[in-house]
Amino acid sequence: MSEYLTEEGLKFLIPKYYKNKSELLDEAVKLLLRSNQAVRLELAINIYSRKKASLAKAAEIAGVTAPEFKEILAEKGYKRVVEGDSIEDIDRIIKEVFG
Repeated sequence: MSEYLTEEGLKFLIPKYYKNKSELLDEAVKLLLRSNQAVRLELAINIYSRKKASLAKAAEIAGVTAPEFKEILAEKGYKRVVEGDSIEDIDRIIKEVFG
């Protein structure tokens, strides 16, 4: 699509169907993500790798289960970082609870 056609489309669509350019772009991205599984998956991986979403949320965005998303990450060479309490903290809590 030429730049001219894009500009004319924006001039037509925004006042008639959308409040502003941001609303139109939001709808365009949503349509792209609904229709293109590969783009949706890459976006989910990007968001997850930047720690902007949990594994479960990224899997939901990608349209797959969490175990499937883990497999996809492994296949693409992404290393999962599992955060948790340090060994020292766990030992301290065990001692507090069990004496």
